[in-house]
Amino acid sequence: MNVTVFYVGSSLLAPLRTAERDINREHALDLSLRTYNLGAPFTENEWAEIEIDLGESDVVFVIHVMDGENAGRLLPLLDRYRKTHHAVIVINCMPELMRRTRMGKLDFARLMRISRKGAKAQRKNLGNELSDQEYEEAAKQSPATFLRSVTHWFDRQARGGKSGSGHRADYLKWVDRLPRLLRFVPNAGALRDAKNYLLLVSYFLQPTPRNIRSMILCALKNYVSDERLTSIDVPAPETMPSVAIYHPDAPRLFESFATYENWYLKRISKTKAQNPKTNDSSLDPNSTIGLLLMRPQIISNARKHYDGLIRAIEGEGLSVIPAIATLMDNREGCEKFFVESIEVKEGRKQKAEGRKIAATDQKATTDNGLVTADEQRKRRVSQIVSLTGFSFVGGPAMNDSEAAAKFLNELNIPFRSVVSLDAQTIDSWRASPTGLNPVQTGMQVAIPELDGATEPFVFGGIPERGVEPAPLDDRCQRIARRLKRWHRLQVAERDQLKITLVLYCFPPNKGNIGTAADLDVFASLFDLLGRIKAQGYEVTVPESADELRTMLLNGNSERFGATTNVAHCLKVDEYRRLCPFANEIEKDWGAAPGKINSYEGELLVQGIQLGNVFIGVQPTFGYEGDPMRLLMAKGGTPHHGFAAFYTYIEKIFEADVVVHVGTHGALEFMPGKQVGLSSGCWPDRLIGELPNIYIYSVNNPSEGTIARRRSYAELISYLTPPIENAGLYKGLAELKDTINSYRQSTNEAERERLFSSIEELGGQMNFTVPEDGASSQQRLSSL
Repeated sequence: MNVTVFYVGSSLLAPLRTAERDINREHALDLSLRTYNLGAPFTENEWAEIEIDLGESDVVFVIHVMDGENAGRLLPLLDRYRKTHHAVIVINCMPELMRRTRMGKLDFARLMRISRKGAKAQRKNLGNELSDQEYEEAAKQSPATFLRSVTHWFDRQARGGKSGSGHRADYLKWVDRLPRLLRFVPNAGALRDAKNYLLLVSYFLQPTPRNIRSMILCALKNYVSDERLTSIDVPAPETMPSVAIYHPDAPRLFESFATYENWYLKRISKTKAQNPKTNDSSLDPNSTIGLLLMRPQIISNARKHYDGLIRAIEGEGLSVIPAIATLMDNREGCEKFFVESIEVKEGRKQKAEGRKIAATDQKATTDNGLVTADEQRKRRVSQIVSLTGFSFVGGPAMNDSEAAAKFLNELNIPFRSVVSLDAQTIDSWRASPTGLNPVQTGMQVAIPELDGATEPFVFGGIPERGVEPAPLDDRCQRIARRLKRWHRLQVAERDQLKITLVLYCFPPNKGNIGTAADLDVFASLFDLLGRIKAQGYEVTVPESADELRTMLLNGNSERFGATTNVAHCLKVDEYRRLCPFANEIEKDWGAAPGKINSYEGELLVQGIQLGNVFIGVQPTFGYEGDPMRLLMAKGGTPHHGFAAFYTYIEKIFEADVVVHVGTHGALEFMPGKQVGLSSGCWPDRLIGELPNIYIYSVNNPSEGTIARRRSYAELISYLTPPIENAGLYKGLAELKDTINSYRQSTNEAERERLFSSIEELGGQMNFTVPEDGASSQQRLSSL
């Protein structure tokens, strides 16, 4: 028996392989289960193998395939082998694929046409417009009414479903209601194949290893003629919570925050009793990270990459609330586990007591799940990190960034999204000079960016020879430490925080210090310093923007032959000790300190320190005649001076945050992957664990996107100033008018008078006037 499964993601491969092994061991069916992740690109040879497998398949499953070139190539193959397949089962896919669903007498393409001819009043919304009781009565008393309800839902599926909060309500109610409601549907007659499809969907919605095994057996038993199948008893779907809290050390899922909190605190007490040095991370809202996990990964046991990140975060002394969210919408999990609804009166009381409360005045609806207007929300987490790889609202089917932004703005909690390699293997990502493939970049980076997510770190994926995701330990540690750095910015006293402000100088000379597109850098810096001092940061503010410029340009710069003041001289031994990549740089730039930003055997860090604020000047690329050379090169490194600058910021000055001022610097253009960077990429190495805030021009989203993806920048936009042609002004305008009058005049006396005026105005404007003896025309030309 041959079954081919096309899917997208990383949660199904392991339970499918387990199902194949267990079915063959227990039932001796000689089952061959072929699997293809349509999120990954295929070569022509691989497509030839796919066509062979489709030609030999008894049953075909297509799951979660929403769009793309692979879907377009699959469609004609399904049509070509239509007569070969006993059943084609398409679940949660793009409309054209949904129409290929065929099981016995159930044909989605034909059913959709029938459904559209029906009366609108008869088109009940399965699981939404009907209550449980009404739905049960329809199934028991009127199969025709029930069939119309099912038909309308099939119609919506074939046309791609619907978007927005209604899609979430549908999904949640399907997960919760469908298994118990199916017992009222007849097993024979017109509804038999419809019931079988719904049963297969029920298994898929609860993708535990047992349910995936049952899904394969159910399809074979009902649509493949083989005596060995008749005696097999396929168990009913086992159910799991639609939203819950998961933890790798817990024996079960938690359906309420209270039960999770009780277990978590007991776990901490037990751990501390065994090891008193254990970090006391006790779900304090100020030090707890909310994680959004994919439900299929958790209940299918494909979760080792999640476990690795959870343990890395807890290893930094932070608590976690890992919430499994629905496939289509993360708002449900956030509302249930990351915030606590409280009465307004209680909220005012607690606010008066000094507790931080995130409030909203949004009215509740049955669709969006928000708390009612007479309630407020108190946060349980300080940061939210999505591990789902899909849009915050919409999942793989669609993206409602407007709804996501509205909800996240109301929460007012930092939101980040990290990447699991669902459409390529770890090995292919490591080997790729571009990093993430186009499917991964679009689905797991670009779409979350529309929701406002930042810091797209890769944290895990499936190895080339593996069947389930594994964590990337170095990436998990980097994510955890950056979360700890952001946590410090939230909780530390402001006068204890150190800030680095980075300016640019290209081409390198004093006239180009503090250059940025459409931004008056020194005036902006002066204003910024005054503001943060008023907010309690420890900083010495110069008297004016001009004084700030003078302090930076002069100071000890002449002594070192530098462009600006030198804040620190980094000895080579110290540089080698603090910068783990110095040896790699020497292969391209020679022995440290090199020739750039160095003096008498030491590396120069240029800038000035004003209290707890360091204003540093970013070194140049090193290839001033070809500044894009490093970006376009497949190899290469930054020079020693560039590496020393960021080494000083993080490990000597010990900044808590770096702020790049204006559009734009060179950090994000250093060699490495385009997106989905690894620990071998230079922007990742240089920024390290430093939170990076980038003041960026709003009119340059393309390069701003590069900064976000390659240096993990949080962009703060500034508007471009209104600009028009300046023209001439004051004495220059008068001089121009006089010269024009001179040229147009034919009266020699008037021309002599005008020329005298031109000489006088030219002198006032500091133009050079030729010596006497030259003709007036020669003198005018010279002027």
